[in-house]
Amino acid sequence: MFPSFLACALCVAEIVLAQPSSNNDVIQTMYRQGVPHTSRQGEVRLTYDPNASFFPIGIWGAQVPGKQWDSEAYWTLLKEAGFNTVWPWFSALAQALDAAEEHDMQLVYMGAVKPEERVLLGSSTHLLGNVWHDEPIGKLGSVDMDALFAEFNTYRSEIHAVAPELPVFINDAPWIMAPATDWWLKWNAAARVACHDNYPIMNKKHRARSIGAEPNGIPQSVSLGVANGEEKRPQWLIVGAFEQPGEYDQSFAFRFPTPQQLRAQVYAGIIHGATGIIYFTWDTYIPRDGRVIGMAPNPKISYTPVPQQEGYTKPFPATPMQLAQSRALWEATTQINAELEALVPVLLAPTAAESLGLALAVEGEGVTENPIRVLAKPRGQQGYTLLTVNLDDAMLRGTFEFNRPIAEVNTRFENQMPLELPDGAREFSLSYEPFAVHVIELTFDAP
Repeated sequence: MFPSFLACALCVAEIVLAQPSSNNDVIQTMYRQGVPHTSRQGEVRLTYDPNASFFPIGIWGAQVPGKQWDSEAYWTLLKEAGFNTVWPWFSALAQALDAAEEHDMQLVYMGAVKPEERVLLGSSTHLLGNVWHDEPIGKLGSVDMDALFAEFNTYRSEIHAVAPELPVFINDAPWIMAPATDWWLKWNAAARVACHDNYPIMNKKHRARSIGAEPNGIPQSVSLGVANGEEKRPQWLIVGAFEQPGEYDQSFAFRFPTPQQLRAQVYAGIIHGATGIIYFTWDTYIPRDGRVIGMAPNPKISYTPVPQQEGYTKPFPATPMQLAQSRALWEATTQINAELEALVPVLLAPTAAESLGLALAVEGEGVTENPIRVLAKPRGQQGYTLLTVNLDDAMLRGTFEFNRPIAEVNTRFENQMPLELPDGAREFSLSYEPFAVHVIELTFDAP
């Protein structure tokens, strides 16, 4: 998946709960009947069960454990960083399963499983899925797409003959605009699990900075997938934690997000319906061979194979600043992953009903029409959790208003004291730095 693609000076907008959600709604309303997700073995579920439900936190294209070329990969590093799922770079199925079982992680096998290896598909409790092809929408216009789709369906039927419940799916690019829209929707609906990548952080000639302003931004692509799946198909999102430097005239010069931007990508995806998060990518020789620098706790200047091997001869060295950014993103990912793990019961709970009576007023000059997005989840008898994100490179202020008195408000994962509220308060305000996330826990007075 080396990337191939990827209004006023001071305005106040009043937004209330609406049905249904769209990618432009501030307060998301999907999943009120249940959140589509999977078990650790890929069975699709709509009801959260702490003993059966699974929220994948994955790393794409990871090197299998051991030394390959001049890279040494230790999946214990992934476990320590909070990953629970690995998409290893194309390898033997038996080797990948052994590594997943040894490290107690779930495996998404990349590529078509060879006929002689398919007997292994039903033998491991650590197999989450099989991604057959990467970004088929990128082939639109250059291959017979009907034939490719038929090939996928034939392969999936063959795998389901051996492992009936195993998700066999594709990962797609976020090319959701014409002329690709119809085919994107068809691929998105082709399997029990839908997955796509979306990398909005890149160097551009214009100055607007947002993860939702483009027609194929994260809110747009995830919301489209949710609606396409009628809120019953798990939607997995691959976010960008990498750099692919480019020249002035290069259309897609991807750059490292800041830690704040990476966290915003993750929460923007979840707020708009993603029920699994995968990161692209871990820094080893594998991405460097594609002129991509990933994140790592200890990245190297280069991973040139020793000795040199045919086809693996591009060192693509990282600068000192790129190495610093790589380390910073790994540390940020470790924090984000810990948050996701703690929030799983919230993320997989049905979305709050309209009776919550939430309205939001936003002050500030944003890039997108509605820069702050919110997903509300019930928490106990009188409590709620609000997942909120600022999509834009803009300082904003959000005032949350409810139809009942608030007893207490906390911002989780921020090391802050509860907000001070006057007795009987029905609203509170928070400032949002560019790309900020606030996970808000509030409790209402008993009726």
